[in-house]
Amino acid sequence: MKNKYLAIFLSLFFLCSCNNVSKEVLYGDTNIIPKPLSIKSNEGHFIIDDKVKVSAASEEQLSIATDFFNQFEISSGWKPEVEIGNEGQIKFIENERLPIDGYKLKVNEEGIIIAASSYGGYVYALQSLKQLLHPSFNSKDLQKTFVWGVPFVNIEDAPAFGWRGYMLDVSRHFFSVDQVKDVLDMMVGLKMNRFHWHLTDDQGWRIEIKSYPKLTSVGAWRMDYKNTDESKSDWWGRPAQQLGEEPTYGGFYSQDEIREIVAYAKALNIEVIPEIEMPGHAQAAMAAYPELASVNANPYVATGGVAGNNTYNPGKEETFVFVEKVLEEVIELFPFEYVHIGGDECNKAQWKVDPHAQQRIKDEGLKDEYELQSYFIKRVEKILNERSRILIGWDEILEGGLAPNATVMSWRGEKGGIASAKAGHDVIMTPSKYCYLDLKQGHDDMEPNLGYSYSFLSDAYNYKVIPESLSEEEGTFIKGIQGNMWTESISDWSKFNYMNYPRVLAVAESAWTPESNKDWNEFTYRLDAYFEILDAQETRYAMSAYSPWVDHTGNGEGIEISMKTEVEDLEVYYTLDGSDPHMESSKYTQPFTISESAIISAQSFRNSKAVGYITRLPFPIHKARGLTSTVRGQEKLTDLSYAKLHISDKSWMKFVNDATIDLSFDEAKEISSISFNSLRYTISGVYPPHTVEVHGSKDGRNYFNLGSTEQIEIASEQGRNKINTKIEFDPTQIRSLRIVCKTFDELPVGHHKAGQAASMRIDEIVVE
Repeated sequence: MKNKYLAIFLSLFFLCSCNNVSKEVLYGDTNIIPKPLSIKSNEGHFIIDDKVKVSAASEEQLSIATDFFNQFEISSGWKPEVEIGNEGQIKFIENERLPIDGYKLKVNEEGIIIAASSYGGYVYALQSLKQLLHPSFNSKDLQKTFVWGVPFVNIEDAPAFGWRGYMLDVSRHFFSVDQVKDVLDMMVGLKMNRFHWHLTDDQGWRIEIKSYPKLTSVGAWRMDYKNTDESKSDWWGRPAQQLGEEPTYGGFYSQDEIREIVAYAKALNIEVIPEIEMPGHAQAAMAAYPELASVNANPYVATGGVAGNNTYNPGKEETFVFVEKVLEEVIELFPFEYVHIGGDECNKAQWKVDPHAQQRIKDEGLKDEYELQSYFIKRVEKILNERSRILIGWDEILEGGLAPNATVMSWRGEKGGIASAKAGHDVIMTPSKYCYLDLKQGHDDMEPNLGYSYSFLSDAYNYKVIPESLSEEEGTFIKGIQGNMWTESISDWSKFNYMNYPRVLAVAESAWTPESNKDWNEFTYRLDAYFEILDAQETRYAMSAYSPWVDHTGNGEGIEISMKTEVEDLEVYYTLDGSDPHMESSKYTQPFTISESAIISAQSFRNSKAVGYITRLPFPIHKARGLTSTVRGQEKLTDLSYAKLHISDKSWMKFVNDATIDLSFDEAKEISSISFNSLRYTISGVYPPHTVEVHGSKDGRNYFNLGSTEQIEIASEQGRNKINTKIEFDPTQIRSLRIVCKTFDELPVGHHKAGQAASMRIDEIVVE
């Protein structure tokens, strides 16, 4: 499996139309993702050119084959002839002994045989055939001078799980119909078969409901604060819409567009599962129909961030009339057995003070607001069950009592999924650490500033879908796995692709390939081949797993540097002067210590070829290193440990409102600048200082001003990133330094913690 695509293009001569035309053969290889159950390679290739014919045995096979081989027209300017019953070199045959979605694919000198027992089996066989072609087949450029060599191979394949899901959140970022179709094309290429479409949330209602037109005329639109700058992350803290402002960002899918997408998906053997959020995450709906809200409801569609009072009112009967009418229209549009109702992160604070909600608790003899949520979910499930639909919800629907027939998506780890399976409920595993494609996938300071936690490629790949704590019988309730693309940080298609690839490939392999057949190292070699497909498509993707992760530990005198890569079998070379590394640079073999300022640049190599990005990080060794402070804990501000862009990094020192940092030298030092990083993490009430003053003293008692800065605008900005503050002044001899930093006394109006004290996180004080 470690062989690469053949780089040599062998020229063969073919008779094309009525002219002798020289055509190059582009040879494919057998690095298929997800990995087939059994794949045996043989020497040789079968050539697909414009003389090849395709033989189908039924109208269904004809339809599948025609759709697939029409792609040759796009890539090559010609396509094989597809007919029922001809004596083609590519043959479709039915094999009733094969499992649902399973297939056999045989390629030899005589041609190609595709066998399956189901529609999905033929579809997936052709997706494997597509990966057996050279990556250039996926190019947007017409390849008129090429024909395609398919390696001789025998494949027997079938999926490990029936639910191989992918979720797209279109509420936070609206995707066009064509972009949704591109997602479906990606899914079928990876043999994924459940498209979970997150259509409603606080930030937008995206599906036309004719009974309630304001859901889209009002609920589909919010203030346009879309940010495409990858260095900023401002979703958490955008200002709310104000009276008189006109919302302009959004969009929705008409019912005809929904039907178009559902039909497109069905042709790819994909079922579409709509998600209509309730009882929480409903601010867009509540903005459209405030009479259905609980008390203190927010009046506008959320612009981003944390939405607080955003629930339907479970105490009003008109709420359930609304829910029933909406779901009736949803069911008509999505002719599949599942409907997802969310059920997660329901803010019950409104219900505690809402008279209708409290009356419902009293009338129904409920214990608390958790049981009120369960009451709501069970009523919704009854509506769905009466219409032959199965309710799916996130694992919060367990709280207060699980609805009798519900299927659970376990996202807060595995606990909810394990509890549901033990109770005899179907489960789809989608724990965030392994399945959330919107989370960071590499070093905080090297990745685009997207995502808020971590989900590494190796985490996604090595995840065991069926927890070991389940018995064999309980394990049968685990129906599969799903990757989720939330779009709080995704403001354009480029970001979508970067966060999607290559982790979606790992999730797809966990869904299709049995655990016993998976191998992380071997997967990373097949990834090399898939990257060539993405390159041909001009699709952006992350190489974080291949790139060096530089760790460091400061001891006040020097800095110990260590390096690692997520992908194994890589060599790392580095420089200390910021220049680009090459294979003549220093090779990393073990941790080392630097005692002078350095800009460390590191690059991974595989088989003498650079892979991944260059990691480049500065590590100043400054004049105040190792100084102690009169204030306990402040010595960490000079220990040469530099904090990453993450609130949990232990190198950040926390201050409330203001900070006075005192540093004293053993002898007089001439200094001309101080600088430090502070953390902007406004969702947690962490702001940079708006005022910084630097004072010096020659005797440790009498201080004079060295410099100051005001950065009110910078400090007031919402988001999540690091801010560097630097104050320069004339060279001055001092014995002591005093740095005074001030931030806001309390969090601003509109913040979800408004009125509480603001805090600061400050990193190393660099004195030069």
